[in-house]
Amino acid sequence: MRLAAIASALAIVLCVAVFGAILLQKASILVPASAPPQATPTESRAPTVADSAAESAVAAPERRQLAQPSAASAEKRFALVIGNAGYQVGALTTPANDAGLIAQTLQAAGFDVAGARDLDQDSLRRAFRDFLEKATNSGPDTVAFIYVSGYGVQLEGENYIVPIDAKIARDSDVAAEAIRMSDYIRPLAALKLKASIVVLDAARANPFAKSGPPLGGGLALVEPEPGMLIAFNAAPGTVAPEGQGPYGPYAQALAEMMREGGLPLADVFDRAPAGQRRDQGR
Repeated sequence: MRLAAIASALAIVLCVAVFGAILLQKASILVPASAPPQATPTESRAPTVADSAAESAVAAPERRQLAQPSAASAEKRFALVIGNAGYQVGALTTPANDAGLIAQTLQAAGFDVAGARDLDQDSLRRAFRDFLEKATNSGPDTVAFIYVSGYGVQLEGENYIVPIDAKIARDSDVAAEAIRMSDYIRPLAALKLKASIVVLDAARANPFAKSGPPLGGGLALVEPEPGMLIAFNAAPGTVAPEGQGPYGPYAQALAEMMREGGLPLADVFDRAPAGQRRDQGR
């Protein structure tokens, strides 16, 4: 699919072609060579985040790297990174480490990263609301990136992120106990930012709804709003295997692709382990 206006994400290379009056832009991921090594596994605290790291370069249609943009012209880059592992129904192994790894990678690419782990329903809603408010106040020249690792479920075509305190005994509990992502994705898309990227590393076999009709496997197919890219860690309706090491395979592959640099944004997600990658032009 065409990817329009997804520009300057994680440091940018633009491949520009004009067909009539339509401008097609394909963004690339590029982390500076000085990016720190992969995050050290931790189980005791949230991902460490700070203010934006050094700005990465913007590249032109011919895919060459240009000088760092001036402070006046550089876009704003914000990211929300969440790793939910300490579920009441049983802890997950990798989400906290995955979130730390992605947060560090994004920070190295010049993002102002807000990171958190093990959020209950109120905290998770607040984190999404605060991020939307920040994106709203930052203006249209903004790149917004959301990464969530943990349990996700689908119900009636909607995707939900499950907070750690959720009690989902039946499918009818999902709407009350989990966070419907479209409630936040649609307002984010309505801001018409330079780029909006949502990564749900949450298609896992889940222990919920043990009575009554079973929940559908994995996450539901999503048609993104204009100017947005949405990616899953598994193809719609399927679940990804749980990682055996300190990191999940999807987060590790995604971080490696982002660090490689020079890849069109769509290719970064396509080259990560099989999952959904849906993008939409304006």
